[in-house]
Amino acid sequence: MRKSEGGENGQAHALLNAAEELFTERGFYGTSVTDITERAGTSVGALYYHFGSKNGVYHALWSRYMDAQSGRTREAVTLLRAAGVTDGRRLFLAGTRAYLTSAWHHSGLVRMVSDGDAPAGFAGVARGFSQEWARQNTKLLQVSDPLADRALSSIVTGSIGGIAREVADCETLEDADALIAKAIEIYGSLLGVPPVRDAGPGTGIAAGSGVRFADAQRAAADGDGPHPR
Repeated sequence: MRKSEGGENGQAHALLNAAEELFTERGFYGTSVTDITERAGTSVGALYYHFGSKNGVYHALWSRYMDAQSGRTREAVTLLRAAGVTDGRRLFLAGTRAYLTSAWHHSGLVRMVSDGDAPAGFAGVARGFSQEWARQNTKLLQVSDPLADRALSSIVTGSIGGIAREVADCETLEDADALIAKAIEIYGSLLGVPPVRDAGPGTGIAAGSGVRFADAQRAAADGDGPHPR
C-alpha cells in the first residue's frame, strides 16, 4: 500500500472493502480494477494512487486481515492474562479460538487464499506471515525441551490454516463454533491441557482454553471489511 500505508483513509478503506467483496464473488482473476473502483465509488486513479496495482490491493487486503487477526488473538491472550492465567498452552488455545472464530466472518477471503486464488508471488508473502505466526506461538508454547517447543509450534501452526479453511465452509456460526470447539479440544489434548466443557454461548468456557466463551467471542469481534454471512 502506498499513500494509505500506516493508516487507511476513507477512500482506501472503501477500495479494500469493495475488493474483498468482489474477489470473494468473482475471484481475483475474474475481477478487474474498474470493477473494484466502481463498487467503491472511486476512480481508477485512486486505486493506483493508494495501492499501485490490483496485486497491491490483494496484498494490502491480506495484510489488513492478518494484522486484525493478530490484534484479536492478542486481545484474547490479554483477557486470560488479566484473569491470572499464565500457562502458555492455555493462552495459545484462547488466541487460536479467537483467530478461528474471526476466520468464519471472513470466510470468502479465507477460502480464496487457501485455494490459491492469488496473484503471482503471493505464496511467498503468505509464507512470511505463517513464519511470524509460528515464532509467536513458539514463545507461548514453551516447555522444558526446546526441540519439543519447535515441534509443537510447527504442528499446531501448520494445521491452523487447514482448520480455518474448514471453518470457512461452515454454513452457520453455530456449526463453526462446534468445529472450532473440537479443534481446540484436540489441540488441548496434544498440548496436555485438561479438557474443559463448553457450556454454550455467553455462559460457558471455551473448551480447553480456560476463557469464557463470551470473552472469546468478544476478542474475535470483527470490525474490518464486509461480513459474508
